Amino acid sequence: MNMKKFVARKAFPMICAAFITVIIAGCGDDSSNSTPTSSVIPEQVTPTDPSTTTDPATNPTTDPATDPATNPTTDPSTDPATNPTDPVTNPETPTDTAATSTDPVVNPDPATTVSSFNRDPAAAGLAVAPDSTGFYDVGDVYNAVPATSKLVFVMRHAERETSEGQESLLTEKGVQQALSVGAKLAGGDESFYYSSTDFIRTRTTAENIAKGRGETGVEVVTWEGINGGYFLKVPTDTMDAFVRNRGGSWKFISSWAYDDPNPSRFTKDKIPEYLYDLMPRGDQFVNEVILANLPNWKRVNVLISHDLLIEPLVAYASNRTVDLKFYESGKWANYLSGMAVVVDEANLVTLLPVRGIELGYMYTEKHQATLDSLAALQNP
Repeated sequence: MNMKKFVARKAFPMICAAFITVIIAGCGDDSSNSTPTSSVIPEQVTPTDPSTTTDPATNPTTDPATDPATNPTTDPSTDPATNPTDPVTNPETPTDTAATSTDPVVNPDPATTVSSFNRDPAAAGLAVAPDSTGFYDVGDVYNAVPATSKLVFVMRHAERETSEGQESLLTEKGVQQALSVGAKLAGGDESFYYSSTDFIRTRTTAENIAKGRGETGVEVVTWEGINGGYFLKVPTDTMDAFVRNRGGSWKFISSWAYDDPNPSRFTKDKIPEYLYDLMPRGDQFVNEVILANLPNWKRVNVLISHDLLIEPLVAYASNRTVDLKFYESGKWANYLSGMAVVVDEANLVTLLPVRGIELGYMYTEKHQATLDSLAALQNP
């Protein structure tokens, strides 16, 4: 009888408490990374194996609010293009096998590749200056590039709705953002080449940029060469599973892109396993994705992708001088930020970090709220 009383009064409550503890522990408390929305493995565009040689000359081993422009509030957990849960997985490739402007290639002639690029606009004769954060306005760059040079913009899509996946739409503000970028690129009678990933938000961003500059009936080529996984050695699902409870993808990617001298002990060994070296992989991207295809494109070209690609491209184009160090400053690649590639008549290639809207960086909602609180304390 005493044993029954003991079980009822002591042991049973202890067993219940232990069971509840297990349930809570299983839920976790990190909401910065959600479960992958797709089990499809993204096809990586890696025609050259960087592990075969360290000579970039012969085998370049290069390199996803209320007002996101002024107070961006997108959180990695709600933007699949920024979080590797975004299935930038199976962008369609053009079915036409002819060497036309709609048939990009990814295997450049080694004789045409370049292993280092210019970052000084003055050296290229471009009269353009960055803002205080290091970004160049896309309109200023476009107006500074002479008609004898070619120009490529690789940018993140405009602001999207909170829904996830390939079918998510641009917000009304996002549409206006894209139209405003198009207006900055207006002028002259020439048409541009447009390409995007196989997502509605990237395609409609390109379409609205074209509309903003007065173009109608444009073709936006869907192309996997600019998908979000270019810098990854592993599928996005693999990385997402690892970073889910270790600070999230924004922290992991920015720590790698900016060569964080004090990475987490949990991530420092995974960075070389999951990601290519930034600078040589960036060189490879410019060589095989941009320069190899430029002869088949137009004088001015607009490629719209996701911030999983754009974040490292901005770090690469700026030689890590533009601050998108989310792990430290809380800053991340904003909508319509990216990289400009300018190729002049002498084949001098110049890379510039660019922004299409007021700011080239954004914060998460929580980080912005903290900054607003601090500002209120400093300026009561």
